[in-house]
Amino acid sequence: MGKKKDIELRQVMAEEGSRGSRHPVRTINLENQRRIRRVVRMLADPNCRKRDYLSVLREDFGLKDESAEFLQYEKWWRKYRGEF
Repeated sequence: MGKKKDIELRQVMAEEGSRGSRHPVRTINLENQRRIRRVVRMLADPNCRKRDYLSVLREDFGLKDESAEFLQYEKWWRKYRGEF
């Protein structure tokens, strides 16, 4: 848990250090990294059910069922956890 906070603190400090200049690509990359880390944790958790996984994709990430990103995350589920 401490390592996660260290990473987030470094990210905040980097953002504060570049205050006043916009880095939209960097912000998008950070958000994607956070999403991927969360998905990987869910895939590694044997107690995570597919219904919960898909719920996070829809509600927390705001992805539509037919979007390319949603379908990619769904492929990851099938690859690492199977159909169920």
